Amino acid sequence: MKLAKKTFVYSMILAVLMVAFVVGYFVFMLPSLYVDYVMKSNLRSVAEVQRGYMESRSYENLTVKNPSAVFTLEVPDTGNEIYAAGKFFKVTIEVLDEELQGMLDFIREQMNNGRKMGETKQAGEELQNDVWTDGMEVLEKIKEKFAGRELFHEDDPIAVWMEWKADQEVYQGEYEKFHIIADDLFIYEAGISDGNYSYTTYTAMAHADDAYIITVYPTLTPKMDEITPVVMGSLPMIIAVVFLLILVSSRFFSGKIVDPMIRLAAYAENAKLAEYSQIEPFETKGEDEIAALGRAIQELYEKLRSSYLELEEKNHELEEENIRQEVFLRASSHQLKTPISAAMLLVEGMMNEIGKYKNVKEYLPQVKEQLLSMRKIVEDILYLDYHAKNMEREKTDAAQLVQEIVKTYAVQLEDREISVYESGDAVILSDREMLKKIIDNLFSNAAGYTPRGEKIEIEINEKELSMKNYGIVIDEALLPNIYQPFVSSNESGRGKGLGLYVAAYYSRLLGYRIKIENMENGVWARIIFS
Repeated sequence: MKLAKKTFVYSMILAVLMVAFVVGYFVFMLPSLYVDYVMKSNLRSVAEVQRGYMESRSYENLTVKNPSAVFTLEVPDTGNEIYAAGKFFKVTIEVLDEELQGMLDFIREQMNNGRKMGETKQAGEELQNDVWTDGMEVLEKIKEKFAGRELFHEDDPIAVWMEWKADQEVYQGEYEKFHIIADDLFIYEAGISDGNYSYTTYTAMAHADDAYIITVYPTLTPKMDEITPVVMGSLPMIIAVVFLLILVSSRFFSGKIVDPMIRLAAYAENAKLAEYSQIEPFETKGEDEIAALGRAIQELYEKLRSSYLELEEKNHELEEENIRQEVFLRASSHQLKTPISAAMLLVEGMMNEIGKYKNVKEYLPQVKEQLLSMRKIVEDILYLDYHAKNMEREKTDAAQLVQEIVKTYAVQLEDREISVYESGDAVILSDREMLKKIIDNLFSNAAGYTPRGEKIEIEINEKELSMKNYGIVIDEALLPNIYQPFVSSNESGRGKGLGLYVAAYYSRLLGYRIKIENMENGVWARIIFS
């Protein structure tokens, strides 16, 4: 998933969570909070009306919800009168019946006892049960008194005086509407207000089979001011939940977007400090732009590292080549020094006609021989240098090469009574001339350093060529540096320490290894082919 699409999906998830929270709040929490607020508000309004009436014994200057339905009943501690008062009326009820007067006294007594209900829980529960039982008996007796009687009869048990307060001007009309529900049913809707609260009264009218049916349905109209405190009271919770949702979503988003970028930056820093050494690969998950960038940086680092290692290898090869060129230059200078000196001596003797050198015909051929020797040395050095740069592998009979080399040392070996024992055979895929030079250098050292009367053993197989010469060992101090140029024991002026260096160099070109070590009363040299 691409980064833009991933960001869009995360944004949509966050939006869905926020919408779900808002919908859940308005569907499940807000109604219950609103109901709880209205109930507490009603409780406060009742307490305020009660306290206000107790102070003034009147509804004047009192703010009342639904004033047409709210009234207060006043029962004096003594006497036979009871008062009922509202916003628009005041009623005085005089109890004339002696039995009802006794009931009124009983009610006063129970109400007085009711104030003690909160003293203890157990006492309150017992008193509440007694009042409920006695109250039901009184109510039944009152119902019996009025059952079947006509109101406003001259022998009624009570007398009623009604006082109307028509000048209150509490209500003000707001609007009127007519709703036709069906052909035989319409509803008149009227909205009024007392300045603090609004009321809606629905009057439904319809004709039945034999009469007109009219239903009046007053309601208290909800106000926006009632819901505002609920929402404002919920704001801290809403802000906290929204902040938590954003925090959790941001952490999740950072885990998917920011964390890979941090790991990528750390990988780039490690690559910078690694100096082209091997480092842990960058783990990529997904197919977004960050993963693609991580793979691109890793591939770039691997390519740079590969190029760097190749360059290091080339530099190492060039250093070795420079050393080899220097060695060849010194070797050629050394090997040319002797024939040049001999030729110069012969030419000067002949030019000055000194002694036997007057015989030019006899000594000119010797000068020519020395010059030919110098040309041969130069040709060999140039040829070997050229061959190192133009190596060609072919099937080579290693045993035949050994025989050819041993024959070139036949006079020296016979003169010093050194025996050579050859065994084994192998065909090696190698550059013939370079392999011959390697074997020749090893055998030259063996033939040159083996004492008179000792032996040299050569064994050949497909894995290695083994050469052992007896009667002498190499100084242990020289063994670690034996393949370096000009390292030699230099005993009796034999050799200048170039043979093993050249043999080791050619072996590396061919992919071989040379291993030389001391053994009991001898030296063991091996050319390991694989």
